[in-house]
Amino acid sequence: MAGPHDEPTRRLVLGAGTVGAAAILLNGCRGGPSPSSSPAGAPADVPRWAPGPGEPAGARRGGKVITAWSNEAQSYDPAIGWDLHSWEAVSTVLYAPLYQFAGQNNGPAPNAAAGLPEVSHDGRVYTIPLRRDVRFHNGRAVTAEDYIYAWTRLMDPGLASWASSYLYGIEGAEAVYQRKARKIRGLTAPDPHTLRVRLTEPDVLFSALLCMPYTAALPAEEVRRLGARFGRTPVGNGPMRITRYDSKSRRAVFKPFDQYFWRGSPLIDSLEYRWGIDYPLQTLQLSGGRIDVLGEGLVASQAAKFTADASMRKRFVQPVPVRGTQWLALNHKRKELRDPRVRQALNWAVDREQLMRLTFGLADPWGSPFPKRLDRYRRTAKPYTHDPERARALIEQAGVGKLRLEFLHGTQDPWPLLGQVLQQQFEAVGVEISLNAMSQPAFELATSKGEGDIYGSQMYVTLNSALELLSSNFTSDASYNYAGYANRHVDTLAVKARKAPTVEAANSVLAEIEDELVRDAAGVFVGSMNFLAARAPEIRNYQLRGETGTYYDRLWVKR
Repeated sequence: MAGPHDEPTRRLVLGAGTVGAAAILLNGCRGGPSPSSSPAGAPADVPRWAPGPGEPAGARRGGKVITAWSNEAQSYDPAIGWDLHSWEAVSTVLYAPLYQFAGQNNGPAPNAAAGLPEVSHDGRVYTIPLRRDVRFHNGRAVTAEDYIYAWTRLMDPGLASWASSYLYGIEGAEAVYQRKARKIRGLTAPDPHTLRVRLTEPDVLFSALLCMPYTAALPAEEVRRLGARFGRTPVGNGPMRITRYDSKSRRAVFKPFDQYFWRGSPLIDSLEYRWGIDYPLQTLQLSGGRIDVLGEGLVASQAAKFTADASMRKRFVQPVPVRGTQWLALNHKRKELRDPRVRQALNWAVDREQLMRLTFGLADPWGSPFPKRLDRYRRTAKPYTHDPERARALIEQAGVGKLRLEFLHGTQDPWPLLGQVLQQQFEAVGVEISLNAMSQPAFELATSKGEGDIYGSQMYVTLNSALELLSSNFTSDASYNYAGYANRHVDTLAVKARKAPTVEAANSVLAEIEDELVRDAAGVFVGSMNFLAARAPEIRNYQLRGETGTYYDRLWVKR
């Protein structure tokens, strides 16, 4: 579900391989074919899941699912869309990348790939075998050249894809983005069913990048034929194809793709997206049986209605473990905020317990930059807690008189409400906060220009590593480091973590980085995020991972 404000990648992905297989891939070792998600020789009518959470026991076929969204998607083009609506559509509905994350919390497992990649001893070359039964929604077989086309297209500066920099680690990719070359020299197709990727240097995150929808194959002929319409009625290779897109009636309809390579899924007859429905109306329609799924889950303003009543919570709410964090970005253009003692004081001033109660379960109090839940991560940093006396002492040591800060916020929950409470908490230690409310687009524009002294930020981790959050927000050259934070030691360690040979080695460096970010108070760290999915009680085997969205290929309807 991303950017530091609300982008899903930068926020929030899914499918069933084994933990062992995922570990092999994540550690950059050589791997062979992965077992199917259902027994060999299983009848055609037995569902075979792509990697991800959920069990097929009791599966039923048929039924229609209606999902509500607050806004129209930016785009169903995987290179363009990053908002929650777009992200779910490209992650779990329309496209099938080479790998998907296994189970509820595990790493990459083969999806459109025939098995795990063979990785060279220096960690720079990935040779990926492709399944021979993967087809686009137009019926054409997918080949290695379709991946080369999709990834090269991602580097087109005219496309202005937010995801282009994720592939800069491929040899020659950045040169294409800079219009210094037309082909990515690190991408080759030894044969139609083999893709070979050469990196400039080892990258511990690369295997997770192969799970992302923007790395899925695309049919060049359909992209050219559809032009701008590709963003609304694309041709993908995922479990469902789009059959209708109506901006006027605010609806999109998807049907199961009858040549989808995971035979027997999806189970439902159709999926309909409806948008332009505000949050209060969404919850009314869900409880009244008019819609089946809240695409964005429960937001803070509506969560109390469902979580305070035990019967409502049991019928409609499904907590989903996610890796996400919330913090207050501090503008380092302000002289006072360049003093780490002032930044530390602001951290000690926050009563996170009081603050997070206002999210009604959507976040836990957390005074550290990285999410509370991380795989194979041994934390050494000591999170900030509430200590107003310490905060006042640090402000006095810094020689700051009356500190006045402007707090910017848009309309996105929970920041308007949290801003009011933070105003009171900071006033208790002698810091005056003025609230500047604006529309969400205006807020995003203002913060991207480095305006305001302090503002709320949040991010879901999509690549199964805190390195993504770090590289997006807290290194000097981070794409979302609008506040101007800079720490040479953090930058040096970030490069070391990225080149680490294993996830465990990278996590060891990341733990050292988190220590430094806490010591230096890179931001005011307030919460570790949760996700409360909301679905009708008739929806069975409802599954979701924080990195993507609902798995429509495996749920069924009991009417």
